[in-house]
Amino acid sequence: MKHLLFATLLILLAASCTERIDVSTDTDPPHLVIYGYINTDTVRHHIRITRSAGYFTTHSPEGISHADVTISTDDQIIHLHENDTIPGLYQTAPNVYGRTGKTYTLNAKLDFDGDGVQEHYQASSYLTEINDIDSIALQPSPVFRRAVELLLYAQDTQDENYYSIFVSVNDSILNSRISGFYVMDDVFFNGTYMNGVACYYLNPKTEDGELKLIKGDKVTMNINAITKEYADFISQAKSEIGGTNPIFGGPPANVETNIRRIEPPGAVDIYGFFTAFPSRYANVIVTEDYSSLGD
Repeated sequence: MKHLLFATLLILLAASCTERIDVSTDTDPPHLVIYGYINTDTVRHHIRITRSAGYFTTHSPEGISHADVTISTDDQIIHLHENDTIPGLYQTAPNVYGRTGKTYTLNAKLDFDGDGVQEHYQASSYLTEINDIDSIALQPSPVFRRAVELLLYAQDTQDENYYSIFVSVNDSILNSRISGFYVMDDVFFNGTYMNGVACYYLNPKTEDGELKLIKGDKVTMNINAITKEYADFISQAKSEIGGTNPIFGGPPANVETNIRRIEPPGAVDIYGFFTAFPSRYANVIVTEDYSSLGD
């Protein structure tokens, strides 16, 4: 199972309770948005480069074409090529994978302001180590009456870790939008064995009471060891948006980025993030009947 981790970014502009603030969301100039990652999966890795749309836009933002995009380490340069049908989507070859213990640097050269001179943008991320998952399991939650817990069994490393978790049922991802991204840290089990840690909660029924988790279904968990900076980015982005607008529909108001303009010097508003992380997968088959759960 592979996932396309494209985040949805949007401004939420709020007024203070003591002072009125008037903001013209439609007349704000567009901003550069760069988002993507490389992980240990052997797949086409993606970098998306777009021009942000307005707050009230109903269409996806404009992709920026003809950029020179690479991802490199101390001993490797990976060239990305623009997709033939999706402007601004840059992809590696399908046999590319990230290696743990390496620092990956994104370099993107493009003419965002249209003055005929390419700007150089850069970001780096260290691809840390992660242990394999021993197994996962399901059980009715003792905390939430209408939920099934997904339990994780794996050895945590000694480092301070942040994990992003994605869950799919029969290869359909349940939390692909940034509003559903789940991140946990290892503050309570750092360096120890995660012996059935509840890391995700599934509702086995729809709002109409129909079962959406039945015997024979395959539940897959994808866990990624991410940096604290990327964990903060996800947290900030989730607090800014609801995750229902077009991908990169508008720039977030207060979300930090690790993207920097290298040259020419000068201030520029850049949004998005580049990160590297290891991925591990495990699955379990549903063997219990959850039809009466919560009744």
